[in-house]
Amino acid sequence: MSDRFTIRPATTADLGTIADSLVAGLSTYHSWTPVGWNPPARAEMLIGLLQRFPRDGSWAHVAFEGSQPAGHISLRPDRDEAGEQRPDVALLTQLFVREEYWGSGLATQLNALGRADMMERGFSSGRLLVARGHRRARAFYEREGWRATGEYETSGELGLELAEYVLELS
Repeated sequence: MSDRFTIRPATTADLGTIADSLVAGLSTYHSWTPVGWNPPARAEMLIGLLQRFPRDGSWAHVAFEGSQPAGHISLRPDRDEAGEQRPDVALLTQLFVREEYWGSGLATQLNALGRADMMERGFSSGRLLVARGHRRARAFYEREGWRATGEYETSGELGLELAEYVLELS
């Protein structure tokens, strides 16, 4: 692993930085989303983060190059349609790298850290949902061993169709 980035566990004090990374990341979606699509506002994202983290079992890591935020990953125990925790499955809820760090290897580092975290916490598999039209992200996850299930759902928060991916941990 490169020592270019400092990656550490996130605390509630990092939620503003995470919200900023979400704003930056989602702003890149305009190149492939429908005309008129807009991401949620930063305030909405920050409120959602504050309501969930860590009450729903979420954990996250933030990455910096020096003092400059570079990206983050967040995960939590997965839940079924009834809202019950699926004890063996972790959900990768976010993996965002700021555009100026694309191609740096940071996404691979964060994904590997997330995988190690899931295994350390006793999960046997991971699951994620990624925007169906986000070809770059989907290609990344496939290179990293995630497998598309062919299942799709629409995100109420984003208003985008999401593709499901799974990862068997070993």
